[in-house]
Amino acid sequence: MLLVQDICLTWGKKERNSAYAKKRAEFPMAYLLDNFPDTFHGDVIVHHLNFCQRGTTFQNLWVNDTYRFQFYSSIQNLNLTNLLIQPDTESYEVTFFYDAHRSGQPIRQGHNKDYHNVDSLLYRHDILNETIFSLKRGQYGRVIWNERKIYDTGEWYYQLHVSNLLHYAGKMPEQDIFLIHRPDFEYKQLAVLY
Repeated sequence: MLLVQDICLTWGKKERNSAYAKKRAEFPMAYLLDNFPDTFHGDVIVHHLNFCQRGTTFQNLWVNDTYRFQFYSSIQNLNLTNLLIQPDTESYEVTFFYDAHRSGQPIRQGHNKDYHNVDSLLYRHDILNETIFSLKRGQYGRVIWNERKIYDTGEWYYQLHVSNLLHYAGKMPEQDIFLIHRPDFEYKQLAVLY
């Protein structure tokens, strides 16, 4: 089973100064699995958490319980922005790629492992597309990336994304499973957001 904690922190133009950026550096990269359902089904569980920075505080944007935990019958049904996760014999191969349809600025360019693969949607695209780690049973990986987007009003806003991924072997995960262990792998794709 793959357990994913998908965290997003959003802030606006007002919070771009150094004092607020210093506070953002203290933002937790993992949280408790609070209100975890008693029963679940499928091979993938995603725990969604959304926060908004207002000055020096991080407000938890409560999402309804239906969305807070999502269950997928297989890894092929999982659809996370900029992440592709594929099962291997005894592991999950995790790829970070720039998703031009769902991601903000700046465009991530760089090594594209599928540049010459005519069967890939990323064939001959000058975008970042790289395998970042492979999770064996019991291993924990973290992906951190940021972006700048624009509201319909024309105002910019900024986001920090954290995806904690655990190849879990047990029946019921402990609430603090992402807090008591350090990640075995950590990948950062942090750009300067103007």
